Amino acid sequence: MIRTEKISCNLCGGEDSEFLFEARDRLHGIEGAFSYVRCSECGLVYMNPQVVPEETAKLYPSDYAPHTTAAKGAASGIRSLYNRLIKTPVIAQFIKWITNVKITNEIYRRLDQKSRILDIGCGAGAFLNRVKTDKGCEVNGVDISVAAVEAAKNSFGLDIFKGTITEAPFEDDSFDVITAWWYLEHIPDPNVTAARIASLLKPNGHCIIGVPNFESFNAKRFKDKWYHLDCPRHLCIWTPPAMKRLLEQHGLTVTGIIYDKTPWGLRGSLQYALFGDNIDPKHHNSIRQSLLLWMLLLPWSIIVSLLKKSDIIVVYAKKTMDE
Repeated sequence: MIRTEKISCNLCGGEDSEFLFEARDRLHGIEGAFSYVRCSECGLVYMNPQVVPEETAKLYPSDYAPHTTAAKGAASGIRSLYNRLIKTPVIAQFIKWITNVKITNEIYRRLDQKSRILDIGCGAGAFLNRVKTDKGCEVNGVDISVAAVEAAKNSFGLDIFKGTITEAPFEDDSFDVITAWWYLEHIPDPNVTAARIASLLKPNGHCIIGVPNFESFNAKRFKDKWYHLDCPRHLCIWTPPAMKRLLEQHGLTVTGIIYDKTPWGLRGSLQYALFGDNIDPKHHNSIRQSLLLWMLLLPWSIIVSLLKKSDIIVVYAKKTMDE
C-alpha cells in the first residue's frame, strides 16, 4: 500500500476543510483509496491524507505517457492524422485554434535565438524540442523521472536536469519564459515552486502554467470519475482563483487565462463513468481514444470553453520590473 499522511492545505496552510469524495486509480491501477477535500480558507482541492514524498515515484508506471515519446494504439493513429492535417493551411489554422493552449502568439513571436526557456516537469522534452526547432531558443528542462530524462536525450538530444526545480543549478533572473505543463497538480509544495519560478524569471519575464480546472463542468459532473483528477498522481486540483492567489503572493501578476477547447479529457471521464476504469483489456481505450467521439464532442467542448468551464486552463503571469 502507498503510505499517506495528514497535511495542512498545500496553498494557504489552513487546517479546516470539507470532505469531497474518495477516489481510486482508474488509469494504472495503483492500489488504495484516496480522499480529496476542499480547503475552507482558500478553496484549493487537495488529497488529504496525502501520499508522502518518498512514495510518489511508485505512482508512475514505466509506461506513464508523459515520460515517453512514443504514441501507441489509437493514439498513434490520431497523432498521424493530426500530422497530415496540420500541413493543410486552412485546416491547420482551425486545428491550432482548437488545440493550441500553449504559448500565445503575442509571446511566441518575440522568441528568438537569444531567448532562454525553462520547462518544469518537461517529461520527454517534446515541447522544448518544438520550440528549439522552430525558434532556435536556448531550452532547459527539469524532471524527476529517469525515464523522461533519458527519453529527452535519446529522442531530441536535450540535456535535462533530473531532480526538482529547487535542486536545479540555475541562476536567478535568467529565463525569459518558464513553463509548467500539467505539473503543479503533481507536487506537494506549490508555494516553493512558485517562489522559485519568480526568482528565476527575468524582469518582465513570463510564466505559463497549465493545470486541470476543478471549476469545470465535467469536474462537477463526474466527481471521483473525472479524468483529470488522475488519482493518486494529482495531489492538488486547481481553480482560477487558487492559481491567481498562488502566483500573486509570489510577485507574479496574472495577465490572462486560456480555457482548453478540446474534449480529450471528457472522453476519459465517459470511459470511467461507463466502464469504471481504463484498465480492463475488454474496454481499454474504447472511449478514451475514440477519434469519432472526439469529433462528436468537439462542439460541446468549444461551448464549455467559451463559458470558461473547461477541464484544463493555461494561466499566464508576468514578473513586473519592481520585483
